[in-house]
Amino acid sequence: MPEFDCPLHAGGTHFLASVRDAAEAELAIGAGADIVDLKDPDAGALGALPSATIEACVRAIGGRVPVSATVGDLPLEETSIRAAVLATASHGVDYVKLGLFPGNDAEGALQGLAPLTPRMRLILVLFADALPEFDAVTLAGRIGAAGLMLDTMGKNGVSLPRLVAPERLRALIASVQARGLAIGLAGSLGADDVPALLALAPDLLGFRGALCHGGRRGEPLDPVRVAGIRAAIPTAGAASRPANLPDLARLALC
Repeated sequence: MPEFDCPLHAGGTHFLASVRDAAEAELAIGAGADIVDLKDPDAGALGALPSATIEACVRAIGGRVPVSATVGDLPLEETSIRAAVLATASHGVDYVKLGLFPGNDAEGALQGLAPLTPRMRLILVLFADALPEFDAVTLAGRIGAAGLMLDTMGKNGVSLPRLVAPERLRALIASVQARGLAIGLAGSLGADDVPALLALAPDLLGFRGALCHGGRRGEPLDPVRVAGIRAAIPTAGAASRPANLPDLARLALC
């Protein structure tokens, strides 16, 4: 397991805002986002931003809030995902998000990441519309991941609550939290979804489209929409950037 605490366990439900550049990150922080998630909305479900953009965002954020970043829409092949995880971690983000996309030996590829997790916070992203055949929750605990997110692979406007019944979401949240892991929900969520999801007590709720002009994930963030989501989610426990993070730059050489 990681040798450092996960600030998502500080209590309450945190507000995660997905952004694609430093300007959007600044807007999200100014509106009260608890966590800034670096992702390219035009490059797939978990599109990765260029390395230079991630580094610029991390510098601009300056430790004011935790930062997560996606590694891209990659098949679960051990060599490629190990390289992508290490490269993303080396940019100084607090969390590395890895989507559970299909692969030849997806389960084996994830088990191969276990040696890395004592030195970084890894978040496994499950897709409600393309769930893996193996028990990802148990595997996440076994390899030392910091947590999981349940998202949607298709970005066609069908929100997570329309794909997964509340009782199934509640069971997943309880199962993940019972293992001491964080659990987040995302996937075309809107302001109308917030009250029911808050009642399930996930550790975070993630948004992109609902924060953008016209509700379209590829458009820039709309400060009014971001403020509206922030107002709908009670401020959680302190989500300050965790102290004593290891020097991840050297991991890219491993």
